[in-house]
Amino acid sequence: MDTTRSHVVHVGFAEQHIDSIEFGGRQVSLLVHRHVAERMSHAARQRFARIGVLDVPHTLEFDTYDQVLDQMIRLVEEFAAELGPPAAVVAMYEHVTLPAARLRDHFGVPGVDTETALLCRDKVRMKEAMRGGGIRVPAFWAVDASTPYADLEKIADAVPGRLVLKPQRQAGSFGISVFQDGAEFLAHARAHGIPDDHEVEEFVDGEVCHVDGVVRDGEIRFISASRYIGDCLDFQNDGQHLSGVTFDDASTLARITDFTALVLKSLRLHTSTFHLELFLTTDDELVFLEVGNRFGGAYISDSIRAVYGVDLVRESVLACMGLPSEVEAVGSILDHEGVGASGWLYSALPESEPCVVRRIRGLDTCPDSVVLSDIPGIGQPLNGDISVFPTAGKFAFAGASTAEVERDIRRLAASYALETVPRRTSHI
Repeated sequence: MDTTRSHVVHVGFAEQHIDSIEFGGRQVSLLVHRHVAERMSHAARQRFARIGVLDVPHTLEFDTYDQVLDQMIRLVEEFAAELGPPAAVVAMYEHVTLPAARLRDHFGVPGVDTETALLCRDKVRMKEAMRGGGIRVPAFWAVDASTPYADLEKIADAVPGRLVLKPQRQAGSFGISVFQDGAEFLAHARAHGIPDDHEVEEFVDGEVCHVDGVVRDGEIRFISASRYIGDCLDFQNDGQHLSGVTFDDASTLARITDFTALVLKSLRLHTSTFHLELFLTTDDELVFLEVGNRFGGAYISDSIRAVYGVDLVRESVLACMGLPSEVEAVGSILDHEGVGASGWLYSALPESEPCVVRRIRGLDTCPDSVVLSDIPGIGQPLNGDISVFPTAGKFAFAGASTAEVERDIRRLAASYALETVPRRTSHI
């Protein structure tokens, strides 16, 4: 057994984030499902001391890793016999935050524990934790296949407007249904039943916002607050672009920062990155939606790194390992010289089948506010694998104001598009 170097366990892997992993002077093992393991580059494989392959289905379900905890425990025990007991368990992604916390508790490793990880995964538990904490949450009810129809009728009567039915532990707006009123919800329940592990909540009218940052020892060291222009629900249901723009109003940012601090305190999430979603209602009230103890996906974290120099992916690793944050000083996004606001655009890919890029349109209208982009090349194959958010291209923006950045995002979203051909008949 090599006890001269500490053993760090990573759960889950995405090759684009390998440079954020703290390999130096450590033995890093990896737990990952077979589909990902088979597609890792040789160079990436060589950097891990051991790789444990999990037998889990390759799907978009977010609980697959949590369902094979026994496999993970056995693999970590095997690794520990050779590399020493784990000193840290690192989890950067939504689907692995909970099983990683269970591993920490099992092996006595410091970091986010199971209770807090559950509060950051389960949409019913997290809202229950907000009660009495000065945080407004939507009216909500846990439901499943055994919920009596009479109880569903009571829920429908309690909400005068639209209702939302959603899985308790999914992400990215997967599996969400919105009903115009209680009658439509009850008709759906009669026709299709209610799945297990779901919740019903009132539909909140207002702008959906996302808040991303770093908390250390209960102190928010970095925070970025944005308003979605195109949100996850519209992206999944209507194929619209996913995008957001930061607030340039200091009072709004201050209110959201105070709100976020209350949420993190309620969850006992004191050292982590976070991605919080909330509503800003037409009455200018902040209403909690959901939160995750991980960095924001899509192009959120890339945009923050490009504009503000804060690497939330790297911060996730450091927090899980108990290493100091690389955020040098507590500050505001409004203190960043030359930037009044920032934003990001994640363009939807309309094609669902494997295809090849034939032509790219709209780049001639790309505004000067774009500071980073990731677009496919001519001839590049797309849809070769299942994806949470299939995209035609990604862009990060920085500008003088929220209004200017939003204008540029909308213009580019309207003009940018890919022309593709089916992969089986691709002639570029």
